[in-house]
Amino acid sequence: MVIKRDLLYKILLATLFIAPPLIFSIEVNIALLSMVSVVVLFNLKYKYSKELIKLIFPLVLILIIAVFSSFFFSSKLFDIIKDFFFLAKPILYILIGYFLVKGISNKKFLFDIIVYSAFIFALIHIYLTIYYLNNYEFDVNQLRNYAGRSNALEIFALVLLFSKKGKELYQFTGKYKKLFKTILAVSFLCYLSRTVTVSVIILILSINGYLAITRKGILYMFGFIISVILFYSYLFSVDLERGAPGIEGFLYKLKIAPAEIFDYEINVEDHSDLWDHWRAYEAKKAIEQLNDTPLLMGLFVGKGVGSLVDLEFVSPLTEEGIQYITTLHNGYSYISFKSGVIGLLAFLFFLLMLYMQVYTKGKSKNAIIINNLLSGIAVYYMFTTLIVTGLYNPRDFGGLIVGGLLSLKFFYKLDNQRKNVLNKSHNQHQNNNA
Repeated sequence: MVIKRDLLYKILLATLFIAPPLIFSIEVNIALLSMVSVVVLFNLKYKYSKELIKLIFPLVLILIIAVFSSFFFSSKLFDIIKDFFFLAKPILYILIGYFLVKGISNKKFLFDIIVYSAFIFALIHIYLTIYYLNNYEFDVNQLRNYAGRSNALEIFALVLLFSKKGKELYQFTGKYKKLFKTILAVSFLCYLSRTVTVSVIILILSINGYLAITRKGILYMFGFIISVILFYSYLFSVDLERGAPGIEGFLYKLKIAPAEIFDYEINVEDHSDLWDHWRAYEAKKAIEQLNDTPLLMGLFVGKGVGSLVDLEFVSPLTEEGIQYITTLHNGYSYISFKSGVIGLLAFLFFLLMLYMQVYTKGKSKNAIIINNLLSGIAVYYMFTTLIVTGLYNPRDFGGLIVGGLLSLKFFYKLDNQRKNVLNKSHNQHQNNNA
């Protein structure tokens, strides 16, 4: 019976990792998450740690506020259900990841599934990239639309296989280790993604402990900031053409990254101008519509689940065009729109608690590395929430990794304590015999 349960948990964990990047239907992913949640949440005998409950409480608060504020604004039932699951998803993923990893006897399986799944997705990505280059005229945006924009599994696999502490945490003993690393590296380069590149840098710095506010950490962070400043000084000193082929097109995307987020003054009739500032335009409209509520209620508690942002024109996002959208690229604006400033503060508190894991003291080497990685995930989400909705992205499954790592952290701490007790007992026994 134990073996069957162990196998079931492995299958469930693998499915939840693989499904989001493979199945593009949000409805199917919601149904899958709902079924697994029933298995996990209705296991009444299971107990979660106090630290885990404290960590997810701000996310629960965001959901509660969004549900509460929805009673004051009218929305369609379908949009309410969809939004509810978007906001509940991170909570459920963290709980599920913790539950499943704790129930699996081979704790190494969490890292195995990340690395092997990432390898398969990397192969698919490289194949699609080659096929596109052989059959179509090269364009950075079209290539990324066709072959894929990013894959979180590949990001975490790169960190585990290429960072010093990642290798200590997970000893990959696969026969084709060099092949795995090569394929992942090539796929990483083929993404031509700003988000993926920065995410890998953040997580590698974090897992090695360089994001903690220490002398060495400050030095590395200062070096990274100076590098970014010098790089952007170069980008703004050269003339880069929009839609240019090859590396120039990628550099242009890097150059306009700040404007995409913060510059909302656009001409909606000019599609090139619209796409270059789309994230900022969405966020601007969301904040404007929060202010346009009775007694500024929306500003404090948002407009609730099911609320839609009016773009004030029919945007060419689909063939039919869309004027009202439920999710935003800028996750901070999305959280504010659904749960107001209170919800946004709760989310920032969640990120702070996750980041503070790096300062948790412990004697278990693996637990310390995991604390470093959890801290990096907080910074990772601080960044990706600004770009691609982060933790609340419909296809993001990072909560599974957070929950799984927390479960592993507690396992390693208890295992280390157990070993210390056994060593003390063994030493006392030898002294008594002497």
